[in-house]
Formats: sequence, structure tokens, C-alpha cells
Amino acid sequence: MNKDQPGISVGMPVYNGGRYLRLAIESVLAQSYGDFELIISDNASTDETEDTCREYAARDPRIVYLRNATNVGAAGNYNQLFHRSRAEFFRWFNADDLSSPRLHQECLAALQAQPGASMAYGKTALIDSDGLVTGPYEDRLNLQQESVAERFFEFLRVVGQTNAIYGLMRRSALAATALMGSGKFPAADTILMAELALQGRVVEIPETLFFRRMHQGASSWARSANDVQQNFWLGSHGRFVMPTVKRMNALMAAVDRAPASAAERRRMKRHVMRRMIWARGAISRERWWALLGWFSPRHQMRRDTDASLLRQPHEKR
Repeated sequence: MNKDQPGISVGMPVYNGGRYLRLAIESVLAQSYGDFELIISDNASTDETEDTCREYAARDPRIVYLRNATNVGAAGNYNQLFHRSRAEFFRWFNADDLSSPRLHQECLAALQAQPGASMAYGKTALIDSDGLVTGPYEDRLNLQQESVAERFFEFLRVVGQTNAIYGLMRRSALAATALMGSGKFPAADTILMAELALQGRVVEIPETLFFRRMHQGASSWARSANDVQQNFWLGSHGRFVMPTVKRMNALMAAVDRAPASAAERRRMKRHVMRRMIWARGAISRERWWALLGWFSPRHQMRRDTDASLLRQPHEKR
């Protein structure tokens, strides 16, 4: 490895995260494995986020601060962080969450012990706005199946919140995916997790290493509000059109990219086709919304009501 290349890259996307940003940065700086770079991508924040980031970047050479001129949405912001990173191992980390000082150390050791694993993560605990633990969250994503297809099926069966992407990922595996995609549909992080399960085994470390903060300022707090999700994933650059179809097409594309046999790919594609049939009601409604005009006031109430039927769990910016 190049001596100037860090062992781990941490990408922190943030938008108006001033309330918890210092705590999140300090959580990274407190890691027992300190050979990392922290890249912060500010999505055109209007609060004190910029001042805080510049202050920390001036104090610690491991911190790089980027600021977008406009809000490019969560998908664009997450993707940018990976493309700007340099290390063999990468993690995203939100500006309102916390992690154990052992996260880097334990996840890196797990990935080094299993060269075929695409990612490793620790158990999750939920915390409130004051940082108090409210309870554990069972991610259930310890995907050790030898078969690519079986890992894929098990992931789709058990996935809830995708906290695992805040563990540590192997750069080569992440580079083989579509990352967070274009942001044209909600739950891009769920599709990415499916891709990572296709690319290699997923290792759960039996120790609580990640603390996910649940508070009213998080996008996941208003996860059934369609307008909130559009702004989160797309920023100021558009709206969702036929998102369920786009999500299923993204799954199909992920299967095509997977290091799997032709027989396994056929099995997985048949499963995705069945999911499209199960989702035909949502697809039909989306087709009508596209034909009649998504922004028509007449359909606003129905749109917000049905949004919860179209989503998979997502994470915060």
C-alpha cells in the first residue's frame, strides 16, 4: 500500500447537521484504529455546518471538507464521497449517529480474516435525540451462504433498516455496484445492500459498534412522506417517476453484475419478476400518477398516503 494512502476512508454526508455534527466527528476521531481519512461532503447546508467542518479540517490533516454549491440529494452526495476516497476499505457515517471506538478495528480485522467478504458491521443500538440508548436493533444480515443466490434471497427476506452500510466495506466490492444509483427511487441504500450481498459474504460482528440516532430532524422520521423522500434522495433536481419499476430494474441490473453462474442469475431474476407481480398494485398507481400529473393538487393526498407502499427502509443523509 502507498504510504500516503490511508487504511480506511470515512465518508460523512451532511445537510444542516449542526446539532450533532461535532459529536459525529469526534466519534470518528476517537477510533482506536486511527489510520483513516475523514471526507465530509456538505450538501449546501444553511446552518453552522460549514463553520464546524472548516474548524475541524484546520485542526486535523486527516479531515477533508467538500461543499456542494447546491443540494444534489443524498444519492449524489453519498456517491461523491466514495469517488473522492482513496483507501482499500470504505465506510459511510452520518453526521447525527455515533459509533464505538472499536468499529474500525473490529470491522477491518473481520474483512482481513475473510477475503471473500464484501463488508463487515457490528450490532446496532438505537439512541434518542439526547444520545441515550433506547434499545437494540437486530439487523439479521450475517449472510454467510456460499451460494450467491441464497445470500440474495436471504437478504430480501430479512432486510429492515440498512444500518450495515455504516460498518466497513471492501472498496473492490463497492466499486462493482451502482452505489446509491441516480436517486430516482427511494430506498437506494436497500438496493446497494442487496448488491453487496451479491458481491460477497456479509459479516456481522457480535458486538454493538453502531449507534443510530432516531430524532425528528432525520429524513427517516418522515419516511412515509413522499415529498420528504424526493427532496432527500434527489435534492432540488426532480421527482420520482415510476419508482417501483426503477427499483425492480435496479435489482435486475444488480443480478447481472453479480459474480454468479448463469443458473443462479436465472433463479434470482425469476424471483425479482415475482416481486414485480406482487407490486403490480403500486406499479399501476404510479402509472396513473405519471399519466395524470404527479403534482396535481387533486392527487396530493392519495400520493402521500400511498407512498408508504412504495418504500423499503432507508437511511439518513
